[in-house]
Amino acid sequence: MTRVRLGTKAESLARLAPLVTRAEVPPLAYFPLRRWRSERERVLDDVLRQPWARGPLMARSSAGSEDSAHGSQAGRFRTLPGLHTREQLADGVDRVFASYDDERPDDQVLVQPQVRDAVLSGVACGRDPSGGAPYLVVNWVEGAGTDAVTAGRVGGVNTWYGTAWGPDAPLPGVTALLRELTDLTGLDGLEIEFAVRSSGALVLLQVRPLVVAGTPVPAAEHRLVLERVSEAIGRREPARAPVVGERAVFGVMPDWNPAEIVGLRPRPLALSLYRRLITDDVYARARRRYGYRDLGGVPLLVDFAGLPYVDVRVSLNSLLPQGLSDDLAARLVDHWLDRLVDRPHLHDKVESEVVVSNLGLRPDRVDAVAEAGLTTREHGAFRDALRQLTDRMVSGPLWERDLASLRLLDPRPGCGHHEPGCCAPGIAAMLDTCVAHGTLPFAGLARAAFVATELLGDLVATGVFTEDERAAFVAGLGMVAGELKSDFASMEKTAFLKRYGHLRPGTYDILSPRYDEEPDRYFDWSAPRPPVVEPGGFRPGAGQVRAIDRLISQAGLTFDAHRLLAFIGGAIRGRERAKFEFTAVLSDVLVSVREFGSRQGLSADDMSYVDVEEVGSTSLARAVERGRAAHAVSRGVVLPPLITGPDDVWGFRVPATRPNFVTRGRVVARVADIDAGDEPKGAIALVAGADPGYDWLFSRGIAGLVTAFGGVNSHMAIRALELGVPAVIGVGEAQFRAWLGAAALEVDAGAGHVGVVS
Repeated sequence: MTRVRLGTKAESLARLAPLVTRAEVPPLAYFPLRRWRSERERVLDDVLRQPWARGPLMARSSAGSEDSAHGSQAGRFRTLPGLHTREQLADGVDRVFASYDDERPDDQVLVQPQVRDAVLSGVACGRDPSGGAPYLVVNWVEGAGTDAVTAGRVGGVNTWYGTAWGPDAPLPGVTALLRELTDLTGLDGLEIEFAVRSSGALVLLQVRPLVVAGTPVPAAEHRLVLERVSEAIGRREPARAPVVGERAVFGVMPDWNPAEIVGLRPRPLALSLYRRLITDDVYARARRRYGYRDLGGVPLLVDFAGLPYVDVRVSLNSLLPQGLSDDLAARLVDHWLDRLVDRPHLHDKVESEVVVSNLGLRPDRVDAVAEAGLTTREHGAFRDALRQLTDRMVSGPLWERDLASLRLLDPRPGCGHHEPGCCAPGIAAMLDTCVAHGTLPFAGLARAAFVATELLGDLVATGVFTEDERAAFVAGLGMVAGELKSDFASMEKTAFLKRYGHLRPGTYDILSPRYDEEPDRYFDWSAPRPPVVEPGGFRPGAGQVRAIDRLISQAGLTFDAHRLLAFIGGAIRGRERAKFEFTAVLSDVLVSVREFGSRQGLSADDMSYVDVEEVGSTSLARAVERGRAAHAVSRGVVLPPLITGPDDVWGFRVPATRPNFVTRGRVVARVADIDAGDEPKGAIALVAGADPGYDWLFSRGIAGLVTAFGGVNSHMAIRALELGVPAVIGVGEAQFRAWLGAAALEVDAGAGHVGVVS
């Protein structure tokens, strides 16, 4: 069989058109810039005399730099639909040629009839573009536009990952078409663009070699890995005391959100530090102190082939108030798990829209658990337990004690600051101190701050505060991001870095440089630094205070409005302060691990593959190789953001994510890919998952912020609200990638809208 050789977009379609049986290829004409320049009118005559040229036409890019084995440039150059007249077609061709980076005589423009009756369009890949693993990946959008996915113009992108050993894809015709094109071209990895007409007919719009970031994973090896993952998920199905609940569900974004904090595929050092400092036991100890069910000794985080997941059943157990019977606790957990599985789009909003973990000031929040089939007595017992927990948390002194504990945080017990070759016992001592006086109080304050944010939201929902008043209240709290911005404007470089130099964008990542290690990477010291205008804050009026007291009394709580507002402000501010303080110790731990490895002849990259518990091992080099091999496996595995059972590993649909809009501002600005090194000033900064180390962005004058991961209570959401930066938090991985390819975005946080600016 003679294989079809792919060329430019136009050449590939022209060669495949007479051979493809699984889809139609719309008729086409194409021509190079050379001919367009010399025979413009003849080219127009040739196109317009075609019988298919009587309806609206599309002028599409077909540059030599597109669709190559080195880069697809998908969505980069212009596509202009709706061309009806000779003049419109000529202008459209000119504009497409003008969108190319350079003028090359052989670059082409492709003209086709516009697909007017499309009801669905998308992009499909024969392998995972991120790592080359053998997944069928289909992204599609419902609607008439045929370039919505590549242009990133809309939300609501549907994504499916499937394997050859799993269930059929939602669009089986696309699977059959990919197989046929693979046979015709002899290429194992292809990427296609397609549309579906209202008649159901499949239309092939583009075929290109898939540019894979990594070495393709052999199918047999990949299947063995997935079998082990599927078995591991199945083994966790039965609950073991003190955990109650019938089913096991796992997510990357609930609760302590590993996707945002350490990423979807962290290296072993980062993941082990996160477990040691937060998710193995610290989270449970903090919640027990605040009145929640005792989950001591039960890790919150599990990993499947190195991909970290929160055990949602464990999380829900740990958010139940103490004193409930196991039977009542189990029915609540099962009800919440069923709700999440039925509404997977809530996987990043479990704490705010699934579980009820405090009483609040709106009775309807607790009334919703009636769907769990509780008796009147059980419903009352649950409400009373929440009332006692909330009363105790707000009245104190739990969160005040956690704030006081931060003062005992000695960053360097047993080991000099940045001392080369710091000993392994010294590193262990630093971690012990970090837990005792850093992450343990931080975990408590994080829970208090979540409750505080919900109570503040209740004041808005009940009409006591307006949205603007809530924003002003938070802005006036005097948190770290505001201090950093103010200090950058007033401090000398040395003093500024002494205070903030420990911060790094990847808090747990040894490869992420600290501010004081590469200050010029994060800050523009040469630019004028105008004084920062401090926000005035917000003080409620007497009528608002009386309204708050009425809500508190109706809920049966014992504190008053002044104590509630002090708690809300103190908890939100305290969480951010605790995060700033404990990351100083963690940052020094990473420096010490790097120096310790250096003395053994190992680089920082090498040490990133070592579990922190193995840092003092006599076979450190072998630990590096084990970690490197394990991480290589994890890079070839893609799992759903919400795992509901063992079969999910073989094929899954990625649930749509509803973003969190912060502030009511609106901005139109260019896109800056921060992790790629783009200049942030004046731009809408796009960061996959942003932790305290990204606070430098606010000192650089960003116009807006978009993150792939995170919730309304996340670090960057609070920062954006405090500083009045329009932000969209937790848009989901697929939408985030689409917007990365845009030149500019319009973010209207008040309207809950994001648009791509052409």
